[in-house]
Amino acid sequence: SPAVRVRLLTHRGDRPRSPRGAELPGAAVLPLPPRGRAAGEPAPEALLTSSVTTRASGEHLRVRLRGEVDLLLGDDLALVVDEVLRHCRAHPGAGVHLDVREVTALDATAVRFVERVRRDCADLGGSCTTSAARPAVARVLQLARPVADGRLPAS
Repeated sequence: SPAVRVRLLTHRGDRPRSPRGAELPGAAVLPLPPRGRAAGEPAPEALLTSSVTTRASGEHLRVRLRGEVDLLLGDDLALVVDEVLRHCRAHPGAGVHLDVREVTALDATAVRFVERVRRDCADLGGSCTTSAARPAVARVLQLARPVADGRLPAS
């Protein structure tokens, strides 16, 4: 059985909750019922506003994006790009899967990240797939994806 490595990078914070990017109405992280915590102490999951998780298994690397993927997650996304590059160099023809099903909002940082991963995989002979996304997120990613001549598609 191939070794499996999981890495979780998160942003916890008291960020302003104003709508931006492709934020979807009603998207929120709901706290889990308390288990073994003091009264009034929030569940750690309720504090997460965004995260990126990578999971390597053999030649495959899964990158899971969750919540608000924006500038505040930029440093973590840069680390993941480095990990994608290392993975693709170590495994020629590697497959990278971007799981964006749980993305609730994104900005230009997220769009650049997705396109960078796609381009780096292709440049190193690998493949990159993306999961189905929420309609607003899918539309932003579709409009921002350059066509063969490097221009953005018309809306």
